[in-house]
Amino acid sequence: MNETPMPAPIEDPDDLGFSGLPLCREPWESFYILRRGILPCCHGNPIIAPMTDWEAAWNGPQIQEIRDCLSRGKLSSYCLVSLGCPIVQRFLREKNKGKGEDAVAPPRRSPVVLAINRLLFRIPARIHRALRDRRNRRKYS
Repeated sequence: MNETPMPAPIEDPDDLGFSGLPLCREPWESFYILRRGILPCCHGNPIIAPMTDWEAAWNGPQIQEIRDCLSRGKLSSYCLVSLGCPIVQRFLREKNKGKGEDAVAPPRRSPVVLAINRLLFRIPARIHRALRDRRNRRKYS
């Protein structure tokens, strides 16, 4: 399988990747292997493969698409749904600068929903996460 080559390093480490390419180096340098699955970066969501398929996932089509977009100075569709990422936040802030809008914040649940979740031993959140991960596995498989 052809691996997308990693571009030259960024000169200023504080610029979050906007002065050079790639926008993010994580997909070339590391992998996050968790019990729930594999993520291409610490801010990534959803999982790209089950934990046991780490060898195939390292050069799989999803990670290659992410690397290809980042090496061209663009954010992939996977990155754009990872709203907790500071690079995505900066990108959205720059994109919305002329519109007077702020960057998109990750969605917050109401205090009532959080209290009910705690009272029920976080079972509703676990069910929600399991259903979301199942849907995302189908979407990115």
